[in-house]
Amino acid sequence: MSQGSTEEVLQIRQGADRILATRHDEIFATVRSAVAEVLGCEESDVTPRASLMADLHAESLDFLDLLFRLESAFGIKIPRGGIQKATQGSLSDAEFQHNGVLTEAALERLRLLMPEVDPARFKPGLTAREIPTLFTAETFARLVAWRLAEAEPAQAPVA
Repeated sequence: MSQGSTEEVLQIRQGADRILATRHDEIFATVRSAVAEVLGCEESDVTPRASLMADLHAESLDFLDLLFRLESAFGIKIPRGGIQKATQGSLSDAEFQHNGVLTEAALERLRLLMPEVDPARFKPGLTAREIPTLFTAETFARLVAWRLAEAEPAQAPVA
């Protein structure tokens, strides 16, 4: 993967990590509550690594409701398809996927953006349409943190 390609993903990851370093518990509690409300499950079932689709039976429409609730709770805008868009970044369509199957460059970017997901799940043959099957509550906490980091004024360099 090219350095420029890696850099844009690392910037997103570092921004999210910076926010989560001080606000993880607060953000995750809000995400957990929103997921439980949207999916009609107990908050205790919403663990950081539980798959929203496989374990908690979320459907794609549930993600829209969840995004709306998180945008309202945190005063941010989350682009629809934000994880896929961030993953693709400056990669051309051909660099990102071939006949719907993610390239190795796309898989590497997903690994960087979604450290909460078992790396073994980013295997060759994964399609762009399957990206939502990777989502966990922690994925949404990271997504909120990324958007909060982007909304912050630029940090002044430390002298």
